[in-house]
Amino acid sequence: MHTSPGANQPTHEELQQLQQLRLDIDGVDDEILTALVRRLSLARAIGEIKQRTGQPVLDPAREASVVTRAAARARDAGLPEQEMRALYWQLMALARRAQLRDVTSG
Repeated sequence: MHTSPGANQPTHEELQQLQQLRLDIDGVDDEILTALVRRLSLARAIGEIKQRTGQPVLDPAREASVVTRAAARARDAGLPEQEMRALYWQLMALARRAQLRDVTSG
């Protein structure tokens, strides 16, 4: 990290706080990954039902509803709505791929 002339050097306490915050972020990342594993497992289960009942994997109305709901919740939480929309469209794509893999391999 480059510091500009005259920049304050972090104190020992600040460095410890920074290290703890990074550990906390690592823990949140683990929680996110655990939630994603569960979400994809649920998507696969949905894909199995769709396959048995002859429904298409792609459900544009449902996907749009999920993204809209997430964007509204993000907005209410003060998060950037467009970035959350993009993230959820990526999640929809992951779920679709998981379902398609199960359909083509089953």
